[in-house]
Amino acid sequence: MSLCYKKIQKKPNLLVSTLIVIAVILSPSCVNVGGYSSVEEFKCTNPGVKMQEVPGTPGILISPTQCYDYTFISSKVSQALIIFVEEYSNAFNTPHGDVWRALSGLKIEVSVYGRQVSSAFDVNGKLIYNAHVNGLALSKKHIWVEIKTKQINTTAFIHELAHIMIWNIQGVHGDPDHEGHEYSGWTRTHTTLIENVNIRLLESGI
Repeated sequence: MSLCYKKIQKKPNLLVSTLIVIAVILSPSCVNVGGYSSVEEFKCTNPGVKMQEVPGTPGILISPTQCYDYTFISSKVSQALIIFVEEYSNAFNTPHGDVWRALSGLKIEVSVYGRQVSSAFDVNGKLIYNAHVNGLALSKKHIWVEIKTKQINTTAFIHELAHIMIWNIQGVHGDPDHEGHEYSGWTRTHTTLIENVNIRLLESGI
């Protein structure tokens, strides 16, 4: 899949300290949802019905940012969450039920349109200004993820779930500087967890 680039204008209201990664911003025309895909096009006539519940989860919801956008297929998100819970449970010796409770009620917002924030940390804790991001933990129960290709494993989805777990465990923040030293919570185990889950998603075609 060829990469397409677009310039995102700075949005002053997006002053979010919870980072995620510097991103390649894809234009909507670059998203190929043909063939084996975890992504589908979304068009709504009623903005009030954008949100749907992810099957088999404790009240986890998914919604595109806009009425004319792309979104993850909810059944694929369900499978991805099951894999995440299994891997997190093994990595941190935590019962599956505790992981699901931390994720319960989560709102997953997705879009093909990237975002720019005034500042963000990279995975090593370096502060970046006017950063293009492909995911954000907006609160302990709300994430935003940019759709980059037709697969979930290429997005920041699992990365944001790691932030959500940290945020719900310590209650104050999701450790926005990752393996940096300004905030606490994120460890090398979290980074390895994300890599392992995304490999499993890739192998599963998700």
